[in-house]
This record gives sequence, C-alpha cells and structure tokens, in this order.
Amino acid sequence: MRILTILIAVIAIASCKPSTVAETDASAAIPKSEADLGVLYQYYHTSPSTLEEKDENTLITYLADHNYDAQRTISGVYIVMKETGTGPAIKWGDPIKTDYKGTFLDGKEFDSSYKRGKPLAFRVGQMIPGWNEALLTRRKGDKFLLLIPSHMAYGKRGFPGAVPPDSNLMFDISVLDES
Repeated sequence: MRILTILIAVIAIASCKPSTVAETDASAAIPKSEADLGVLYQYYHTSPSTLEEKDENTLITYLADHNYDAQRTISGVYIVMKETGTGPAIKWGDPIKTDYKGTFLDGKEFDSSYKRGKPLAFRVGQMIPGWNEALLTRRKGDKFLLLIPSHMAYGKRGFPGAVPPDSNLMFDISVLDES
C-alpha cells in the first residue's frame, strides 16, 4: 500500500512540472473557438487528420495569436496586407521584382533579398505555388505578409540546406512598382 501511495504522489508531482517547448507546441492543437479565431474559424479543423488540415490550423492559430487580419486564397495561403500599392494588378507571366524576407513561423530567417542587396526579378508563375497564387491577387507596390502552408511551399521535398520538408513559411514581401 505504501508503494502505491508513493507512486501516486510521484505521478501527481510529475504532472505539475512546468511545460516544455514540445508541450507548448502541443497546446496549439487544442481546438480553438470562434471567439479565439474570428472570421478564420470557418477554416479551422476541429479534428485535423491530414497534414494540410494541420498546417491550416497552425497558420490560423499563428494569425490569431498575432492579431493579424488576413485574407485567404482558395488553396489556404494567407495574406496580411501592410500597404496597398497603386500599380497595375499582377497577371500570370508578368515580369516583377520583389524585396522579401523568408522566415519560419518561429521567426528564424532562411532567405532574404535584402541580405543579398538585390531585389528578386522573375515572372509570375516561376515561384513556389503559394507565391504564384498570392501574387495574382495583388498589385505592383503592395507590401504584405504571406503565410504559406507546406504543400504550397516546398512540400515534402523541402529546399535542401534551407527549408526542411513539410515546412510552413512566412514571407514579408514588397512588390516593387517596376519591372
């Protein structure tokens, strides 16, 4: 009987320990309410079963935790407008230049045109799917945050040396009003 009492006491004490990072991350899986998420609640999965559903919940929770007002594209890419440009709407195949900083949701930077000292020049359609889709909803001169689920970023392959497989990404983007 004494051993059982000691075992119960040890279990009770162990359950009161401070949470670790892993446990804090697991708490993000706790179903959120409409009051927590606002308009994004309609996209939140209360019982996520696929990586895409889990990624969406992660992005929605991140947006809610940071009080961001975001637009959602059809594929689940989230756009947080910072400044609306006055240039023309962006179309598929348009040549554009952007300055950007790419980070993981924890803030760790993995790429930046600012650090290279040169904007990125490309044609819409040549980037990862999340960029391509989001840019078609923007105009030249726009500044925005882009939160991309892993399947619309580098997916299962990742980007060796920079982005692990199945990573959700965030980009702080300025579309320059020049080609």
